[in-house]
Amino acid sequence: MLVSFGLQVFLFLAAGMRRRSTSHVLTSLLWLVYLSADSVAIFVLGHLALHANGPQHQLLFFWAPFVLLHLGGQDTVTAFSMQDNDLWRCHLLGLVTQVAAAGYVVSRTSWPDRRLLYAMVLMFVCGCLKYAERTLCLYRASPIRINQYSSDHLRHYAYNTELAVLGSHVHRDKLAQRFKDMVNPDSTRFGVSEYSLVSDTPTNDELISEIEEQYILSLLQGLKSNEDCYRVYNYVSAELVHNYERLYTKAPIRTICIEFLSEKLSDGPDHENWSSFLCDIFVRSVGFLLCTLLLLFPLLSVSTALVLFKVVEKGQLHSRADVTVSYILLIGAIILEVASLFMSILPCVSSTDIFQCATNQWSEMLGQYNMTTSLTRHQDTTCIMSFVHQRIGKYLVDDSISHIPITQDLKKFVLDKLLAFGTREQDWNFASTHGKLALGKWMDRHPQWRDRHTDSVSARLETPLNSVINDLDLPTSVLILHIATDVLYFQDNKSISSDRQTMRKMSTELSNYIMYLVFKCRVMLTPSTEILHDKAHTEMKFVLPKHLHLGEKESIMEAFEANREGQGTPREQATQMQLLKNSLKAITSQLFPSAFDVAQELNDIHRAEGDCWDLVSAVWVEMLYYIAPRCGGAFHSWQLTTGGEFITHVFCLMQQLGPFLPPPSA
Repeated sequence: MLVSFGLQVFLFLAAGMRRRSTSHVLTSLLWLVYLSADSVAIFVLGHLALHANGPQHQLLFFWAPFVLLHLGGQDTVTAFSMQDNDLWRCHLLGLVTQVAAAGYVVSRTSWPDRRLLYAMVLMFVCGCLKYAERTLCLYRASPIRINQYSSDHLRHYAYNTELAVLGSHVHRDKLAQRFKDMVNPDSTRFGVSEYSLVSDTPTNDELISEIEEQYILSLLQGLKSNEDCYRVYNYVSAELVHNYERLYTKAPIRTICIEFLSEKLSDGPDHENWSSFLCDIFVRSVGFLLCTLLLLFPLLSVSTALVLFKVVEKGQLHSRADVTVSYILLIGAIILEVASLFMSILPCVSSTDIFQCATNQWSEMLGQYNMTTSLTRHQDTTCIMSFVHQRIGKYLVDDSISHIPITQDLKKFVLDKLLAFGTREQDWNFASTHGKLALGKWMDRHPQWRDRHTDSVSARLETPLNSVINDLDLPTSVLILHIATDVLYFQDNKSISSDRQTMRKMSTELSNYIMYLVFKCRVMLTPSTEILHDKAHTEMKFVLPKHLHLGEKESIMEAFEANREGQGTPREQATQMQLLKNSLKAITSQLFPSAFDVAQELNDIHRAEGDCWDLVSAVWVEMLYYIAPRCGGAFHSWQLTTGGEFITHVFCLMQQLGPFLPPPSA
């Protein structure tokens, strides 16, 4: 019983930490405790049903309701992942069977002291209520129910978009209020629900689709000129915390009760006639009783049970150890209930609380995966350590992944680019390309470079960079541009200004982050590109000298020199059949010649124009916008429990600031 109670205390204290931590140790420990908590509680209940006897051990029957209380879990965690929510039927079956087992246990004694019987009854009802509450939360957040809601929302969205919606001035006022809320630190109104966040077919906000384009442009222009526009990140962070709580905790039920008590009861009843007045009073009274029961009954019942247990005549009837454990269980349950109630009420009575700690609502870390770094890291290890890593370590922790703090410069750059696209209606489809728009805009600003590669403005630019962006799938483009970005980064040895250094640093961070998303989180990864990635590793190992301990810079430059004469990507017009042939050929062809052709082109631009990091960074951030709505609901929902991902924040920004998401068919 003490082990079961200790596991509950750990879950209550540590479950919320996973929102703010990327630690695999914490995630693994929480997973182990989450699974063990139910198993230990069920084992205890079975043990009580079989072995609770003896003249001085009748108090063990009093512990059966506490097992139900522990099976009900803590308010800070109902599910470890969305798959646990999908098992709500198993928990419903467990509710029935474990309540029946607990009922059998408490019926095995005659309860000579009525006060102990009353305490047991209160704890039994409390345990059943907590277990049912957990099962209900699992059902509300189950993937099947969310997918059904998403489908209904998509039908409603398509229907309203097709029809002419009346009262557009009301929609304009609502949208204007939302833009104010996003930069207002006192706002607690959110625009994206957990249903749209975890949907595999994300759609643009329905409110935005019902408003004319010019009004949206004016709002975006006003937000762009607002010096507080970067507060939208705090708004999104708080919103994702809200969604996390609705998917993985008991917050939805508590929030409904508190909102009803704080808002509905504050409104005056309808006095038009006596019938409506009496009906309104009845509904409010019933709602008040139900909400109060859900909120306060667990605390009141456990407190009353403690008082009754205190006055029970113990004497020689019960073991001193059993009495001590019972006090620990009762007092511990009261402390947990008080803390849970405080955590539920505080956000509702303090509107600024969630924003005051906005920077701590998630990990604020950016995943990084650099292919060259992952290879050179193991060159410095001994043969034994390398063998251990290859055979054992890779199954435990992927040490090729690292995390760095997200800088304010990167946040500002991503938001500024988003608002720059948003303030030009012709650029609202920027999430439909992965670099083509950025390359085209750069060429328009540098017509002299464009004219070097084509005789007419309308002709197709047959360059390695253009071919990689337009003729290859996203994962392959990411892999080639990642290597090219590394080469350019290490070749750029000139003294540069602070602004250029910042752009250079952000480009490599975005490059490593998108590599992490695609090849480590498997976002949009195809089997052919996975094979290509493995071949790139093999090529790199072959190129690097085996007996020299090279650093990251020397390694990539060594590979660049070895492949300087390689052939680039195909330059012919990419038809549908040619795209298929290119994809099949890419699986068996070498990757580095294509990557270094792109690197050579970027290096030529760098020398001719003085700087090309604005082009590289623009291509990478456009890829970020392209990936954000295509990660899938399972990815976004899982990342809420592992410290959060920057790509999820970008997705929320795109959904709330305008009609930037691609059509559902895309």
